[in-house]
Amino acid sequence: MLVVLSQKVDSASSYADELFRSYHYPAKYKNQLHKGDIFIYYQGNRYDKSQRYYFGMGTVNEILTADGENYYAKLVDCQRFEKKVPIYLPDGGYIEQLGFETVRKSINPPWQSSIRPLSQEAYDYILSAAGIHLSPDAAERDSVDMLKDKLKIAVKDFYVEGNTSAIHRIESIASAIGKAMSDKETAKVRTKDTQHADTVIYVKNLSCLLDYCKSMKMSYSYKPILILALLHFGDKSGCITIQEAATFFRKYYADRKAHGLPVEKKPCIYLRDDVTDKQIITNLIANPVKALIESGYFFYNEKSQLFFVSPSLWGEIDSSGKSMIIKICHQKLREYYDD
Repeated sequence: MLVVLSQKVDSASSYADELFRSYHYPAKYKNQLHKGDIFIYYQGNRYDKSQRYYFGMGTVNEILTADGENYYAKLVDCQRFEKKVPIYLPDGGYIEQLGFETVRKSINPPWQSSIRPLSQEAYDYILSAAGIHLSPDAAERDSVDMLKDKLKIAVKDFYVEGNTSAIHRIESIASAIGKAMSDKETAKVRTKDTQHADTVIYVKNLSCLLDYCKSMKMSYSYKPILILALLHFGDKSGCITIQEAATFFRKYYADRKAHGLPVEKKPCIYLRDDVTDKQIITNLIANPVKALIESGYFFYNEKSQLFFVSPSLWGEIDSSGKSMIIKICHQKLREYYDD
């Protein structure tokens, strides 16, 4: 995520900040700053408009707290701008009003907030005004890597910390990763063949998910089976209940056993005839569900017990796309079992 860190330069501060090294903030902002966030330093002055500007940037690294009240973010890869960037646009208004709808409801920034989200459009404008120009390749690489780090943190917040509001952050980040990566693939296809527009669109929508399915690592057979369950039972929104998934798993392994095929390559609950649905559900949540949501393409709502594909992606997967995913999953299972 892109954020603004308010930092006093021309006056004393009650916080124990170390400029370009660490940032001290209270617990009320603990959910607004995360490891991997890219920040822009902001200097504000209530009485002097000339002292309202952006003056540097960097990346948030480790975040520490000893008492749960005071938080300290370590800052890395920092850079002071050669020239200060005033907060105002040349034609009136504020830079942080650019693309505001992607990060907040109000057009005006919450100036009183020490930490606030920043839109990509405003971020790009500030860097350009500061004379910083990233190469396209470097910008794309840094952006995707940064988003992946944020996704891991958001998934942890949701799955481990039980922060249900993180689901919105997960979906937003996953969508951004998919767009960044698929845009790259789309550009490659356009370069090879600008006449096949349908192919361009198809690659843009499916390439990343298909690549993930082809390359996913398997300690057990669970992940491709859960994806197959989703495609089999999934409703119009690409959702499946965890109970429906458990039913699919029970039938899948029972069919293998009935045909004289190995149920699994390792000891597991599916080898037992007396395994209950509750045990299957517990196993699903602990293993394939957790692993698949870490990919960024799938999500699980603990309250509604729904497992689903990213809504932004599901609406673009047609019958042909589903067939390709199913084919890949079956191939992964054949390779796993060596059938």
